[in-house]
Amino acid sequence: CRRTITMLMQIMFPDSAVASRSSSRRPRIAMPCLAIGLASICFLLQAEYLLRKGVVCFLPGRSGSRATANSLANNDEGVSTTHHSRRSMLLTGGLLAASPAGAARALTLEELKAASLFMQTSPSVVGIGEMPLANAAGSSIGTGFVWDDNHVVTNYHVISELARPHVTFLSKDASGADEHITVGAYVVGADPLSDVAVLQVQTDGEERNKVAKFMQALPRGVSNNLLPGQEVFALGNPFGLEHSMSKGVISGVSRTMDGKAGWPMSGIIQTDASINPGNSGGPLLNSEGFVIGVNTAILSSSGTFSGVGFALPIDKVQQNVASMISEGYVSRPSLGVELAPDDMTASLGVGGAMITKVFSGSPAQLAGLRAMRKGHLGDVIVSIAGRPISKSEDVFSFLDQKMPGEEIVMSVQRASADVSSDKLDQVDLTVRLGRSNSKLVST
Repeated sequence: CRRTITMLMQIMFPDSAVASRSSSRRPRIAMPCLAIGLASICFLLQAEYLLRKGVVCFLPGRSGSRATANSLANNDEGVSTTHHSRRSMLLTGGLLAASPAGAARALTLEELKAASLFMQTSPSVVGIGEMPLANAAGSSIGTGFVWDDNHVVTNYHVISELARPHVTFLSKDASGADEHITVGAYVVGADPLSDVAVLQVQTDGEERNKVAKFMQALPRGVSNNLLPGQEVFALGNPFGLEHSMSKGVISGVSRTMDGKAGWPMSGIIQTDASINPGNSGGPLLNSEGFVIGVNTAILSSSGTFSGVGFALPIDKVQQNVASMISEGYVSRPSLGVELAPDDMTASLGVGGAMITKVFSGSPAQLAGLRAMRKGHLGDVIVSIAGRPISKSEDVFSFLDQKMPGEEIVMSVQRASADVSSDKLDQVDLTVRLGRSNSKLVST
């Protein structure tokens, strides 16, 4: 390094004292040497940093292999490298840097970071499937991830048809081969409207101690400040390929997807990170390894990934998981009505959300709201708390921000009391929102 720096100073500062002392014997050095020298210094400094951190080193010799410091200590093929001095390894790294082939063999800092993120988070990613019969191998149909010491989170549609769900952890045995640890689980809560489910792992005795080391919760981030272009990683078991990771960016935020019973899912994250059958329920991570979403669906005409994937925002998932763990279901505000499809309402020349059914004893019935009946239009909701309503989705979006027990003023248009008039009367009603759980999916 000292000699290289001296030569560079002679080139860049010919009138300096260092240059004067050696000008008589200094050869004429072409500018390409300057570039090579600068590249060598940069590489040596980077290699020195990585060696101090114990992250990576380059193995001298024909193989051009790379390994972590820990793997060198446990790899018979790498034992000889421990006899090389620190300077030897650095010089070898410098030679590799000057060689295009060597550069291709080296992991970049970005690659090292991605590989580290995978190694740290993948042990907490599990397979979800039907509990296998005795002496039979189980297969995973979806993915989940560890939420806390006892619970695993996945999608509702992953577990909705499982009679005896199981959770499979993937680890390495003493020889380095894959080892599957499958344990039973039961559903703590399942919410079809938000497509979230919570499982509790069932273990006892020695099995409990064995599984405890895998129950390491993934750190959770926030999803309300995500930006398009932000780097993300999707983990899961696509097509049964365990512990797979794909990389992409956030393509869009605040998307809306159709949910069960017409209740839309809002705030959806769109990504181009590859998501395929089997990825459902797996975590979507940011570049720091924090969960920002739960992989849930793709937009495709073939059933396989076509560049558009969707994930549930972690902020909403956290809220619903907390409710399911404490109460067994997601508590939502409810009007106790069913709404007509928007195209039906539009075909009648009415703007708003029309009520087709009012449930007995519901907040809507107590407030005096009317459903469609015997040729008469049902009440058409045109505003809630002063917010205009143009379609049924607007009603759901409003309720999503409210709590059971709150009072709201609702403006509706209804058929005139004058049977000879085609005009609609506008009526303002005060409604106290009720409470619904996942089993009651009316609005």
